[in-house]
Amino acid sequence: MTRQIFLVTSIAAMAIYGCNGGGDNGGPADGGNTPAESSGHSPEGAVIPSPETIESGEYTPLSRPLFLYVNKASLAKPQVAAFLQYYLSEEGRQLVSEVGYVKTSEAQLAEAKKALEDAIKAAGGGEAGELTGEVNIDGSSTVYPISQAVAEEFSAGKDVRVPVGVSGTGGGMKKFQAGEIDICDASRGIKDSEVEACKENGIEFIELKVGVDGLTVVVNPENDWCDGLTVAELKKIWEPESSIKKWSDINPDFPNEEIVLYGPDTDSGTFEYFTEEVCGEKGHIRSDYQQSVDDNFLVTGVSGDKYALGYFGYAYYVENQDKLKALGVAP
Repeated sequence: MTRQIFLVTSIAAMAIYGCNGGGDNGGPADGGNTPAESSGHSPEGAVIPSPETIESGEYTPLSRPLFLYVNKASLAKPQVAAFLQYYLSEEGRQLVSEVGYVKTSEAQLAEAKKALEDAIKAAGGGEAGELTGEVNIDGSSTVYPISQAVAEEFSAGKDVRVPVGVSGTGGGMKKFQAGEIDICDASRGIKDSEVEACKENGIEFIELKVGVDGLTVVVNPENDWCDGLTVAELKKIWEPESSIKKWSDINPDFPNEEIVLYGPDTDSGTFEYFTEEVCGEKGHIRSDYQQSVDDNFLVTGVSGDKYALGYFGYAYYVENQDKLKALGVAP
C-alpha cells in the first residue's frame, strides 16, 4: 500500500480551491515515467521526471540532492544518534523510495555512514539502554516526507517523540544555527552565511546526503495543449517582470487564457534551487504568483485550475498524480 505522506492538508487551500482533482493523468500508480497520452505540444528532448531519469541524470537541470544537517552536540543524545542510524539503515533508505524520491548511491551512503559514526564517537554517544526523549527536526517541505516516514517507523514502540516541522530550508536553518533543533532538513546545500552563523553560535555540524529529488513542473490534468517546456520557456514564464501572462504568450497555439502560477515561498530551498537553475540567479523571480511553504496548498491550487502551472518536489507529484500532470523539461 502506498505510504500516505501528507498528514496535514491546507484547510485554507481546500476552502478556496475545493478538493476535486479534475481528472486522471494516466500515469502509473508507482510514480513511473509513463506520461499520459496527449496530443499536447512537447519540445524535442523533453524528459518526464521519474526515478529512472532522476537517478541517471537524464532529467536535468532539475535533479538535486537532499540533505540532513546535524548538530554534532545533539549526537551525545542516544535517541538522536539512534534515529540517524535508522535513517541511514536499509529500512530507512527504503522509505526514501516509498515516498517518491531516489536513494543515494552506495558510495554516498558509505560516506554518510562514516561521517555519522565518527561524529557520534566524537560526541561520546553510542550504545544506550531504553531510548527516551525527543528528536527535534525542522526545515524543508521537500525532505519532510522522508523524515516524517522515518520518524513514524523509528518511534513505533519506543518512548521517543520525533516532531518534524515544515518551515522551509531557510526557516529550518534559522532554528538550526540558533541551536533550537537537532536536525535541519534541507533541499539545498548550506549557505556560507549560514555556516558563519553556526560558527558564531558555536554550532558544529555534519552534512548527510539522504536522497535525490527531481523538481517537477506540473499542470492540471485537463491541460491537453502542453506536455513539456524548455528551460528557456520556463525562464520566460518565471523571470522578474515577465511578459508572459497567458498561455498563448508562450505559444500562439495555446489557449488565450491567463496562466495561474503556484510555487514555494522564499524560505524554501526548492525556491532557491529553481530560481538559480531556471532564472539564472537565486531569488530572481516574478512576484505575481501564489506562493506557500505548504506544498499541499500548491497541489490543491494546480489541481483545481485548468490553466494553472506550478512546481515542487517529485514526491508531492507522485502522491497526487491522479490529479496532476507532470510536464517534460528540455534542458
